[in-house]
Formats: sequence, structure tokens, C-alpha cells
Amino acid sequence: MLKLNVNVSRSYDITITKGFSGLSAAAEKFCGGKIALITDENVDKLFSDDVLNELKGFEVVKFVIEAGEKSKNGENFLSLVNGLAEHGFQRRDAVFALGGGVVGDLAGFTASAYMRGITLVAVPTSLLAAVDSSVGGKTAIDLPAGKNLCGSFYQPFAVYINADCFRTLPQKEKKNGLGEVVKYALLDRRVTLESMLEGFDEQLVYDCLSVKRDVVQADEFEGGKRMILNLGHTVGHAVEKLADYTLSHGECVAKGLAAAIAVSKKLYGLSGSEVEKMRKVLTVCDFDLSLGFGADEISDCISRDKKSEGDEVNFVALKGIGEPRIEKIKIKELRKILSEYYGN
Repeated sequence: MLKLNVNVSRSYDITITKGFSGLSAAAEKFCGGKIALITDENVDKLFSDDVLNELKGFEVVKFVIEAGEKSKNGENFLSLVNGLAEHGFQRRDAVFALGGGVVGDLAGFTASAYMRGITLVAVPTSLLAAVDSSVGGKTAIDLPAGKNLCGSFYQPFAVYINADCFRTLPQKEKKNGLGEVVKYALLDRRVTLESMLEGFDEQLVYDCLSVKRDVVQADEFEGGKRMILNLGHTVGHAVEKLADYTLSHGECVAKGLAAAIAVSKKLYGLSGSEVEKMRKVLTVCDFDLSLGFGADEISDCISRDKKSEGDEVNFVALKGIGEPRIEKIKIKELRKILSEYYGN
């Protein structure tokens, strides 16, 4: 078992272990009554029975959503908050988010809004959610105009990661999570190419979360340094939206990381050897790193992103591995760089 403490506006522990046996202790500590178990239809079949067995003695109401990014919408959000109200949930009760990034974002936003905030315990079951989205307090739903445009900062009361869940992941979901793992390897040398090649174990999750924990503690509400965690996401989110969420988040982040390396080369005049080092980290993904959309389409989408300010965007670039920089780039300049590198 590995543990990390996140010391922000609400201090909480991340537990990385095997099995769900520790969930009952979390329930006893943080829940004074009912538990809303929010999950999706895929995860429900795999893990709900085990979790419910650990939560015997508590009144558990299960809510199951359709799997996939398109479930992260306003309709499901309202359905969940209405469901909590109909079942008489109060502030002393709790939401347990059992699933990947979609479940975590939606359930977290529900917990943050219902009665202006009830207890949230994150139980990520995907690699992507474990190494990234379950920690840090970002919750959101998507709007037709873009991804994660409606949300809140709401820290969980605890994060419980059962590493055994990774063994059940199909290859596509493993690659989905690997997109975020590679991001951490480019941001900080604590996550290495060698550790990624060794497989998805507790130590790899711990190393990724150590990086994220340190950044979040330094800048909880993304006023400055925390923006570095958006490495690969400016272009990645645009591709994800343009593809109508038919591509996984991690796949799009990997594409965005390749674009960030290209932009970095242009901004800083990086040597060929430095660029090659960064691109080598990306090879572990085995992703198609082409964008699939033109520079004009991507730039127009970025202009509507929450990271944009007027005709500029806060773009995370790299002077080298472990050397992220936040740059304000004119969107027309970004369009030009992407067009030169990828063609239009």
C-alpha cells in the first residue's frame, strides 16, 4: 500500500492499494448516513458488487450512467442532483464516484453542487482517472461549445485507488491512460520512459500523482503554475471536440503533446537532439499522432476554449523534458505554426 497526502483547502489522503477492503473505513470516516454510488454501465458490471459488499451496513443508492464522454452532460447532472434529492440525501451523506474520468468529473460536479457541497470519495477504476483526474478537485460537464466548460473546483475527501482494476482494462483504455502518464514524463523527470515500459503498477501511479500533488499544492485554483498540467491539452481538447468525442481523451492528449513539442521547437529554437528526446517519450504511446483536422479548424476551436484570453491562449510549451513554460501565444501565431508543421 502507498499513500500520499494532498494538503490544499481540504487536506485528503490518496490510498493506492489492491482490492476494495479499505472502502468501508473511508465510509465510516466520511459518511454519516447514505451513500450515492455513481458509476457507469461498464464499471457497474465489473466492480459494483465488490464495492457494495465492502459497504454493507450503509444505505447505498446506486446511480448508473451510460459509459462514454457524451454522458458528461447537463441532462445527466440534473438527473443526478434530482435523484439525490428524491432519496433524501443530506449534507452528512456522501457520493462515491466509482469509474473513470467521465464518472469522476460528473459525480464530482454533482457532489459540489448538491446542497452546495456534500462529501465526495473518488474511487477511480481507469488508469487515466487514477493518475490524473481523480486528484486535484477539477469537476465538470461538457457543453455543446466545448469540453469542461461548466464545472467547479471541489476537492474530494479521500481518493481510493485499487490497482487491481487496471488488469481488467481493455488495451484501448490502457492507451487512454498512457496519454496522461506521458504528459507527466514530459513535465517531470520523476516519471521515466523506463517506468512506463515496466507496466501499470502502484509505483507508476504514485510517481504521477506525486508530480500532480506538488503542482496542485502550489496552485490549487489554477492561477499560475497549475496551468502546466494542461500540457498537450490545448490542441488535444480541440481535436477531441472536433472528433465529437469519438477519440479517447488520452489519445487526443498524445496528439496535443506532439503538437506542443512542435510549437516548443519553433518558440525556443530547440536543437534536434532535444526534440528527439521528447519525441522518444511519446513513442511509448503507439498512437497515431497526426491531428486529423486542419490548423484553421483547431485554432477556431481553441479560441473558444477556457484557456483563451481574447486573441491569445495560455499554451504550455517545453524547453526540455522537465522544463515546462506557460506562454501567451496569439492564436493566429499558433495557427501558423500548426499549419507549417502539419500542413492544412
